[in-house]
Amino acid sequence: MTGDRRGGDDPEPFGVLLMGYGSPSGPEGLPAYLAEVMHGRAPSAETVADYTRRYARIGGTPQPRILAELRERLERRLARDRPGARVFLATKHAAPRLSEVIPAAAREGFSALRAVALSPYASTWISEPYASGIAEGIRAADRPISVEFRNGWHLDPDWIGTWAEGIRRALADEAERPGVVLLSAHSLPTRFRDRGDPYPRLVRATADAVARAAGLARWEFTYQSPGNTTEPWLGPEIGEVMRAWKERGATRQLVAATGFVFDHLETLYDLDVVVREEAEAAGIHYRRVPMPNAAPGVVEALARRLLGPATGP
Repeated sequence: MTGDRRGGDDPEPFGVLLMGYGSPSGPEGLPAYLAEVMHGRAPSAETVADYTRRYARIGGTPQPRILAELRERLERRLARDRPGARVFLATKHAAPRLSEVIPAAAREGFSALRAVALSPYASTWISEPYASGIAEGIRAADRPISVEFRNGWHLDPDWIGTWAEGIRRALADEAERPGVVLLSAHSLPTRFRDRGDPYPRLVRATADAVARAAGLARWEFTYQSPGNTTEPWLGPEIGEVMRAWKERGATRQLVAATGFVFDHLETLYDLDVVVREEAEAAGIHYRRVPMPNAAPGVVEALARRLLGPATGP
């Protein structure tokens, strides 16, 4: 659809930019995708082969399907409060790109959008790439358009409640109650923490809130998916924590990846393949709580962040 979608004195509809990380559409897109993620450095043939193997192992990424479902559900939810609301989906590292979606929204007659990222954490590490992508999209637009970034929803009650309910359901399904529940988030280089990035505090606050809401007595917060670099990354690392709990007699362990919203390589491969294999080799029964994905609680948390005041929670 092109051209100005407004007619006469009709008010501009409520416009939203839903932002995700992005993923390659298939093996052929991996080299370009990895080069972008690696800040322009061309990946080696070995790296491309490794990631091709990882994606094949999990049967391809479900990210495009989940993001499309979230976009549709969020648009329907927002329309209850703002009739005619429009949600544009854009990603950082794949199509549809922020640099393309924002100009397209401007061509449709939108002069302002509210943006929210599909990560609850208002961290520099997470937010800056989205902010730079937004700026690039605004510069590329041939009509004036502003974008207000509504980041930071890590303590939203529906977000916390969705995870707590998922954990309670998983515990109820266990024939034997797990000895411990591990709540995990993506690790990052310690230099971000040392520079004052609030990410470690935010992911831990979410874990604490989820554990309280789920009524957990035996649980621990961990990091996962450290990068293959020589610099130090945040810990404790989930494999080490699992083995330590095994030594204390916890042979059944339940993992909840509360640092993420939906399934992708970090959950389906890093956890369900690598961590599971390590756990089983150590005599640990591994099980993971299903991700929220496009659950109603996620949609409600996003809607609250977009419809509420501009300040963070």
